[in-house]
Amino acid sequence: MNARLQPILRIILLTLFGACAFLLPAQEIDIQSDEDRPIEERIVYGHQNTTNVAIHSQGFGAGFKIGRIKTINRTVNWEVELASLHALKEIKTINVSTYYTRPYVYGKLNNAYVMRFGYGEEHRIFGKPYWGGVETHWTYEVGASLALLKPYYYYVLVYYPASNGYDEIIEEQTFDQKDQWVEIIGKAAFTKGLNQTKLSPGAHASVGLNFEFGKSRTQVQSINVKAVVEGFPMGVAIMDGQRNQWFYLTLHLSYNWGSRFNKY
Repeated sequence: MNARLQPILRIILLTLFGACAFLLPAQEIDIQSDEDRPIEERIVYGHQNTTNVAIHSQGFGAGFKIGRIKTINRTVNWEVELASLHALKEIKTINVSTYYTRPYVYGKLNNAYVMRFGYGEEHRIFGKPYWGGVETHWTYEVGASLALLKPYYYYVLVYYPASNGYDEIIEEQTFDQKDQWVEIIGKAAFTKGLNQTKLSPGAHASVGLNFEFGKSRTQVQSINVKAVVEGFPMGVAIMDGQRNQWFYLTLHLSYNWGSRFNKY
C-alpha cells in the first residue's frame, strides 16, 4: 500500500470500527427511544440541508446537500460536491540547486478535480435516545461525475542556439515537452493553463455509514464514512504513466453540519 495513504486509511477504519463498537451495545436501549421522547422532540421535519468537508484517500473535497425527510427513518438527498483527485504515484520534489523554486511533481500531466452531482438516501439503523447520543444511518448515492483536467506546468530551463553558443531561457512548459528541457526549476503558477482545462464525464456510486450527534432535532452534526467507486469512459490523465486510467476507488471521511426545518 502506498505509504501516503496509510495514515488516512487508518483514521477512517478506526473511526468506523470505534463508532460501531460504541453503537452496537446501545441497540437494545434504543428500541423504544422514539416513544420515550417528549412530543416536541418527535416532530418530523421536512427539510434537511447540510454542508460537508472531507478528506479521502486521494485528495480533499467539500460539498452541499439538499435533503427531504420522507419519514423518521428515511431521508433523500441531492448533493453537489467538488473534490481534488491525486494519483497514488505523486511524489513532490524540489530543485535544491536553485535559490528560489517551488516543489513540483515529476511526470504530472494535469491537476484533476471532480464535480459530483448525485441522488442519495439515508436510512436509519439506530435512533438516538432522548437524552442524547449518536444516531446511525447507512447511506448510498449514485450520480454523474465531471472531471476537470487543468494542464500542469513547470518552470524549466531550455537552451536555444545563439551566435555565441546557447541562450538559457526559463519557460513554462508541460511534461509532454520534456525533450527540450535541460533542468526543471519548479512548478509554474496554478493559473497557467486554466484556459486549457479539459472535461471528462463519468459516473459514481457510494455506500457508507453516517453517525449523527447533533444536540437537538433541528441541528445536524455528523461524521460520514463511505467508499466511492467512480468511472470515466474517456479516462483521467494525471500522471505520465497512467494516461488512460478510468476507474477509481476512494475512501472518504467527512464532517457534516447543517439544520432541519419546516417551511410553513
